[in-house]
Amino acid sequence: MTDQSAQELCQRCKKDEVTVNSRKEKFCSKCFQKFITLKQRKQMMSSDYYRDIFKMLYKDKVRTAQEAEQQNLDSRILVPLSFGSSSLVLLDILNDTLTEQSHQHKGKTGFSVDVLTCYRHEEDLVQIKENINSLRERYQVNKGKINFHVLSLDSFFNSCGNELQQIVLHYQEFSSMGADVTNFDTIDQLLKKCPNRNSSGDLLYFITRHVVKKYTLQHGYKAILWGHSMTRLADEIISLVVKGRGAQVATSLDMHSFDSVYGNKFKNSYPLKDILLDEVDAYLYIAGLDQLVIGYDARDSLLINKVKQDNSHKNIRLVRNMTINELARKYFNDIEGDYSNIISTVLRTGDKLAEPEFNQGGEGKEESGKCSLCLGNLHSDASKWLRSIAVIQGYPIENEEEREFYEKWSQSAVGIENAEYMKLKDSIWENGTYVPLCYGCIITMNGIKNRNVKWPKFNNTELNDVLNEYVLSEEDEDEIIKAH
Repeated sequence: MTDQSAQELCQRCKKDEVTVNSRKEKFCSKCFQKFITLKQRKQMMSSDYYRDIFKMLYKDKVRTAQEAEQQNLDSRILVPLSFGSSSLVLLDILNDTLTEQSHQHKGKTGFSVDVLTCYRHEEDLVQIKENINSLRERYQVNKGKINFHVLSLDSFFNSCGNELQQIVLHYQEFSSMGADVTNFDTIDQLLKKCPNRNSSGDLLYFITRHVVKKYTLQHGYKAILWGHSMTRLADEIISLVVKGRGAQVATSLDMHSFDSVYGNKFKNSYPLKDILLDEVDAYLYIAGLDQLVIGYDARDSLLINKVKQDNSHKNIRLVRNMTINELARKYFNDIEGDYSNIISTVLRTGDKLAEPEFNQGGEGKEESGKCSLCLGNLHSDASKWLRSIAVIQGYPIENEEEREFYEKWSQSAVGIENAEYMKLKDSIWENGTYVPLCYGCIITMNGIKNRNVKWPKFNNTELNDVLNEYVLSEEDEDEIIKAH
């Protein structure tokens, strides 16, 4: 540390040494943690619904003592924990909140927290188990108030009540049909059919989101607290627009309405929405949580004393290999220091957007349902619009030379794959039923091998099929047991 920085004092408490420089203000570690904590708690108290969840309730004009006590017990929230910096910081602040409530109310708290970690491969469980055990030890004072659960993403297919359909996209009409199937691909098999990381990332995001929300519905939680920072939400807004899902921006940011896709039983909250990702990362380092991060490289750009060595020459993934979300994230990372107001402007603009009105001039039901892939609302017939702007008819063979080239193509790997697709399409169109897709999912499907996926139907039977989870045993923290 330089002599100059050693002499600087926090601009808030005027006592302790500066450790963080954020938003043109210099903080000590304690004041910075308080600054971040208050921003999160402000969102946690943003409406009567959330206040009733997170406050310690007592007898008042609207509830008896027994009703208040029961409401405190029923105030259970779910935190999806990916072991990125944001979800770790979110959970850490929730733990501090529980600790404060317990001290102030003689061991009682107004809510409890369940933590859900989703994984793809069995080998991932080793690191996940170690990290969860570390968190359980860290949060020992709130044992019983913070509970951990681990769930395989394969339950997306394994626990769908056999309500599966094979969705096929028509290569010319851009419409889609589906037929019932009993077998399904593994997630790895599904993702291998995707032409690029952008498509596979979209499908994996849909799968993870559905598993988390289905788990929330089945266990009766009041809300999901997503660990999305302001930066993360801003790049999600830009990504949705670029992918042709801009109509979903308003719904994706909605913290005040019940989730209508999942029975209006819970709400989605973003407590870190006023906090930049670099600020989240700074809190992560100050709180000593950086050793628990999985699959994310936390930044130390706001810290006075840098944690990492100079990595300005570190190899960066080429732009052409990045997904749309990664491109948006890279842009916001590049401007977060000097132009962070752009990030907040994007989020404020997104918050002001309303969901588009449904198109009443089309085919009614087809234009006002849910997308069968991403579950987004359909406001118009995207396939009809695509047909109006695209050249959908092939050019006919006119001479022997063209016929010869066509025969060679037919015998190639691409030609054989196309023949398989045509056979599948004809079969589904003969026996299947109409399956609506949004514009973004039509584009995604058009790039997937043979333009088809096996996908749950998302009906009541599927939603009620219980997810098989894994939880850490209370008696033996080194053992993972299967819960039924």
